[in-house]
Amino acid sequence: MKPFLKLGNVVVYNADIMKTRAVKPNTVDLIVTSPPYNIGTKYATYDDSIPYEKYLEFSKKWLRKCYKLAQSDGRLCLNIPLDKNKPTKQSVCADLTTIAKRVGWKYECTVVWNEQNISRGAT
Repeated sequence: MKPFLKLGNVVVYNADIMKTRAVKPNTVDLIVTSPPYNIGTKYATYDDSIPYEKYLEFSKKWLRKCYKLAQSDGRLCLNIPLDKNKPTKQSVCADLTTIAKRVGWKYECTVVWNEQNISRGAT
């Protein structure tokens, strides 16, 4: 797989974590991701409206893969809903944080991105 961006020793990939083989275990400093929220968004290769328990199983798999790719001091930044997703009324943030901690990630903090001031015209 070809890098999305390469600047010196910084390499950025834009890829499906479950499919890519471009990254070796224990080599990643930072993973930034906005995974599916299981709210019915139309993706070309992913069903975003599966039963919530299956969604949590799927999340455990990709969180575990991220953990294996990260260095011992690596960081994971998740862009996920703070409260709950609309169809199932589940706290995606709480559930994914719990799963991440179970696979080995250490919780550092929550950063709230207040989208109320973002222009809806910008994409």
